Amino acid sequence: MAVYLFLLFVPIFIQHIRLGDNFAEYRKRNASALTMFFLFLTVLIMLRHETVGKDTANYISFFGKFARMEWGSIADYGLEPGFSYFNKIITLFTSNPQIYLALSALAVSAMIFPTYRRLCTDASLTIVLFCIMSTFQMMFSGIRQMLAVGIGFIAYELTRNKKLISFILCVLLAMTFHTSAFMLAFMYPLYHAKITKKWLLAVVPSLVVIFLLNRQIFGFLGTFIERYTKYDTAIQQTGAYTMLLLFAVFAVFAFLIPDESKLDSETIGLRNFLLLALVMQMFAPLHNLAMRMNYYYIIFIPLLLPKIIQYRSTRWTQVAVLGRHVMLVFFCAYFFLSISGGGSLHIVPYHFFWESV
Repeated sequence: MAVYLFLLFVPIFIQHIRLGDNFAEYRKRNASALTMFFLFLTVLIMLRHETVGKDTANYISFFGKFARMEWGSIADYGLEPGFSYFNKIITLFTSNPQIYLALSALAVSAMIFPTYRRLCTDASLTIVLFCIMSTFQMMFSGIRQMLAVGIGFIAYELTRNKKLISFILCVLLAMTFHTSAFMLAFMYPLYHAKITKKWLLAVVPSLVVIFLLNRQIFGFLGTFIERYTKYDTAIQQTGAYTMLLLFAVFAVFAFLIPDESKLDSETIGLRNFLLLALVMQMFAPLHNLAMRMNYYYIIFIPLLLPKIIQYRSTRWTQVAVLGRHVMLVFFCAYFFLSISGGGSLHIVPYHFFWESV
């Protein structure tokens, strides 16, 4: 648990230490805090023991199998080809599983960090929100999907710059790492849709209908998912309502607080991602697959909320500022409570690879 205390509170301290009150000094502290967080997070993922992360030992096993395979057998193994060849390429240089974990961690962080560095306006809030998203724990466990999520950040930058052909190729590449990456196909049109408060008269009733009919809708979509993927979509009662409620609160905050005239196109695009994340989360109580498909969008929420606060309207200034401080304290506590029992993906207790367990 001590490593996670360091991971959160040292960057928060760096951002809030008073070395000066001018904006340039604040931006420097903000950037330093975010960099410190990602640097230490990457180191923790690189140096973790195989017992840290529910699927880490399985991925090490896969890596060993790919090392013994001939190139011609790789595509027939049963995993997505991009991930399979990623493993095989690494085996050309090393057979050490710890180096494999380290290179995978570096690859994921290298794809995610540049966008976070460019967009982060409040490192402390972004860091805390990042840690409560299920993608945080997945970084310690699901190498295959997190590589796909990382490629999703490249797809995001291509979306932002309106490079459609490159975006399509990037989505196809992500799908070779994890089939669920087909969800990235919605990113381009969703980002460029100008959904403002004027849309709420249509958006809110639609969200209510989707929630009330979530079982029927998921059953209908499940027939197509099962046909084109290996996933079993039989309904499971997961009880995953906490994050659904949280995303709903985030959505209300994101539309209530800002002055719409101040919002740039990127903030509107990120807010659209939140709406999709909310819709996808409505199916999470029925099947864990919904959350897996949601990873590609929930990881952008930590970048959105600080921007919403930045563009707050005069009417909601006090609520926005107070909300920022409340979220910082509440989600810090929420994070440590959520991992106190080991976390859903067994990231506690944390052990370095050289420790005996």
